[in-house]
Amino acid sequence: MEARTKTLTYNGRRHLPLPTGPYTVGCTDIMTSYLKFGVFVRMYYPSKDHGILARYLQWPLWLPHKQYINGYSVRMGMPPRASRLLHRMLVGKLYIPAVWLAPLRPTDEKYPVIVFSHGLSGWRTAYSSLCLELASYGFVVAAVEHRDYSASASFYKKQARMSASGTNPGASLCDLKSILKKDDDFEYRYVMDDNWNPDQDIQDIGPFCHAKEWMLYKPPNKKNELSLRSRQLGYRAKECMQVLDLLEDLHLGRYVANVLETNFDSGMFCGQLDLKKAFFMGHSFGGATGILCMATEMRFKAGIFLDPWMFPFYEDQSCFPMIAEPFLCLIVKSFQSKRCLRLLKFLQDMHNESQYFVLKNAYHRDLCDTPFIKKCSLSLLQRIGFRIKRFDALDLTSDLILQYLGHHTGKSFHCGGRKIESLKKKYLRSEDYFCKLIV
Repeated sequence: MEARTKTLTYNGRRHLPLPTGPYTVGCTDIMTSYLKFGVFVRMYYPSKDHGILARYLQWPLWLPHKQYINGYSVRMGMPPRASRLLHRMLVGKLYIPAVWLAPLRPTDEKYPVIVFSHGLSGWRTAYSSLCLELASYGFVVAAVEHRDYSASASFYKKQARMSASGTNPGASLCDLKSILKKDDDFEYRYVMDDNWNPDQDIQDIGPFCHAKEWMLYKPPNKKNELSLRSRQLGYRAKECMQVLDLLEDLHLGRYVANVLETNFDSGMFCGQLDLKKAFFMGHSFGGATGILCMATEMRFKAGIFLDPWMFPFYEDQSCFPMIAEPFLCLIVKSFQSKRCLRLLKFLQDMHNESQYFVLKNAYHRDLCDTPFIKKCSLSLLQRIGFRIKRFDALDLTSDLILQYLGHHTGKSFHCGGRKIESLKKKYLRSEDYFCKLIV
């Protein structure tokens, strides 16, 4: 694999770098319920189609909706209009080189699966470059969009029921909130205080009329941030477990309702997924989610934590000794505080089979897709070689992950190249270096 250095343009469409694996990648969104408790994922998978450039008209946009920029502006403390202007100037229309609703490539070996959890103010497409790369090497990746108000934005299909009397279909509509008991509905105020119970569940009420209801990122209060993040962590872990349930239903050929895509063929996954090789992967808050998932969900056979945000574990580390399977932890030196590094060392001391690596001269955001800057980099240090280029960071991360997953799947992924080996020597450090950071 030669390192990718920039976004490309094909027939006037700017797109993420093409994945380097042998398979064309297909993708689709799955939302399993009309309520905000339903699973919402972007699926990346090997497609039986060939010639990704020839199918450029079927590429989805990287930014699904402008509301994701509005939510991100809340996190950054910027006016939404300014954020949208910056996005148009620096990113613009960017496409994902994957075939929308493509048929799955049939296989006799079955595909290992990966559940991917995004970081704070991320969303389901914010790590598309990494997910594309993994899918092109024969993995089915389910990228979760979390519904705990930690994503930049998300949405659900709000229901309305028609009146039982009258002949006019629109004569009397009432919102779902007026049908459900007030105490059972999920609102952000319940996340913000101790009344929030992640185990609550609501049954769907017949689909008559649906409208998109947006859930933008909600900033915490300083007094209750630790409590909030801990409760969000539990809810995120539950969502990831539900994604595993979804993948199991797809593999067993059970009918999976997708309220977003009427043409979605869930049957193509029947008998094609290897749930005995299910892996967790997450970045930042998603990495912390992975720690809790690995401690509470035995179906995950290994975990990959990309620069995990350890803040939710400041007061409670009781789940650390419960992790029974191995994991890989990649740390970006510039992001982690001393307290977080001590927690990571505490976690490492409990698990001898874990692997720790440190990525030097990089930023926390280098492991995700945002922002893709047009024409030139904004970092002088990157341009003169004092810090790693962002696509070099992604290439290095992809290679490290594939080698780790190859060990657990019994496959050999020949994806490294001379430039990747050079990047490893220059920017990647092992456990000995990590231990020195704690002192």
